[in-house]
Amino acid sequence: MDYILQNMQYRYMENVIQQINRGAVQNVTKPSLSGTGFAHIFQQTQMAESGISAGDLDAIFEEASRTYGVPADLLKAVGKKESNYDPYAQSGAGAQGVMQLMPATAQSLGVTDPFDARSNIMGGAKYLSDLLARYDGNVNLALAAYNAGSGNVEKYGGVPPFQETQNYISRVKEYMGDAGNLLTGGSGSVRNVSGKTGVNLCPLCGEGK
Repeated sequence: MDYILQNMQYRYMENVIQQINRGAVQNVTKPSLSGTGFAHIFQQTQMAESGISAGDLDAIFEEASRTYGVPADLLKAVGKKESNYDPYAQSGAGAQGVMQLMPATAQSLGVTDPFDARSNIMGGAKYLSDLLARYDGNVNLALAAYNAGSGNVEKYGGVPPFQETQNYISRVKEYMGDAGNLLTGGSGSVRNVSGKTGVNLCPLCGEGK
């Protein structure tokens, strides 16, 4: 346990130094060491590293939902699957931030700082909005394109036969069913906020109907 606590403190200080180097020092949340459970320590470490609370993230997802007409439940589920809400997440392929945007994609969406949670989530919401419009509200195809690229969706005439992509869609839809509890609690219902006439997003089948 001492090792875990020391490692958490080290990661906290590392995050502060990174923010200083970026000139983005604000109110960094210091992790509480009062808990002894691993889950508590892990959660506190994430909050300290990101410098943003679950309530802040929830508000950003709701704002992005209103701005781009994408269900907040879907946005939260994608954020959960992509990065577990880590604003500083980076994949081996180069994807960055909460919504794991590739640098070229982020640039095309007007995201200047992919490690800024609000900018990244807003960019991801715009991208998902574009994909939902492209595939007539079909969540399966939009998610497939988000994960594997629109080129592969076109190539295979639907969801590509990639196990990773199929698992990705299933997991995101699973998270959608519990979206209300992913961040701050509440209802897990999926609302139609797409603004598209006649399109209802089904949390079970993922199809527009």
